Amino acid sequence: MAVIYILVLVLAAVAAISFFSAWRITHPAKVTTPQISSNIAPDYKNISFTVGEGKEKINGWFFPYSGSKKTVVMVHGYGKNRLQFEEQTFPLIARLNREGFNVMTFDLRGSGNSSGSTSTFGKNETVDILGAVKYLKQRTTEQIILMGFSTGASSCLSALTQTPYKDSIIGVIADSPYSNIDNYVDYIVESSMWLPDIPFKPAVKFAVKKISKIDNSLDVISKMSSIIPTPVLLIDGAQDNPHTDDNTRLIYEMYKRKSPVQAHYWNSGAANYGESYLSAQDKYIDEVVNFSNECVEEAAKAVKK
Repeated sequence: MAVIYILVLVLAAVAAISFFSAWRITHPAKVTTPQISSNIAPDYKNISFTVGEGKEKINGWFFPYSGSKKTVVMVHGYGKNRLQFEEQTFPLIARLNREGFNVMTFDLRGSGNSSGSTSTFGKNETVDILGAVKYLKQRTTEQIILMGFSTGASSCLSALTQTPYKDSIIGVIADSPYSNIDNYVDYIVESSMWLPDIPFKPAVKFAVKKISKIDNSLDVISKMSSIIPTPVLLIDGAQDNPHTDDNTRLIYEMYKRKSPVQAHYWNSGAANYGESYLSAQDKYIDEVVNFSNECVEEAAKAVKK
């Protein structure tokens, strides 16, 4: 009887600790948006829109290029805010502005200065992107390029398959997307958890998925037929975890195999996940700008046909 009692206590302790760890992972501390000096950032406007059944408020910035009707929407990853690379994001925004693009950045739900507290690794984030696209289409934007990082990249690809404005999305830039949600949950649990893998990793992973209410419907790889033939630029590094062959590279190979439109893939060789921009900023910006301009040119050709 004593053995059973001890076993029950151990299981209860594992469950409680695992739930607490999963709660911390799904409720990361918000990285608030800093006060930005005008000599660092291009001119911008504060914007906001609401999403979801609870009409939660999303806050962001819009960097206009006078008279432009084409906008790049930047979507940050897990644990970040509207400035994925903090102040180092501005050279990318400024270059896109100079190329004639408006740029929109915003804090996803549970991040930065937006409402909410829970990260869902693509579920709510996809809805937030759909709200951003709707916001732009209700104004003057005619052409949209979605650009996301990590979970933001996967969410951009998912949003493409769900938006009623798909014809207006002329390209997607996906930096380090996951191909299936289990790959990313494995990664974020391993990188966030200080507990031993056994027995905690399976329990924490289970709790993360339950708290965030996510399932395999978030898998990008299962949505390839709906992503094609929108042009995509896939960006990755040389990190071991999450491994590119199972994620970004796999998405690229699947797209290339099935699409009549050429797939674009650039591996920066960055040693750490999601750090391609930081490791090769000038080359990164060139890749993004060249692809974005190519999307505009291809869209123009399609109109003339």
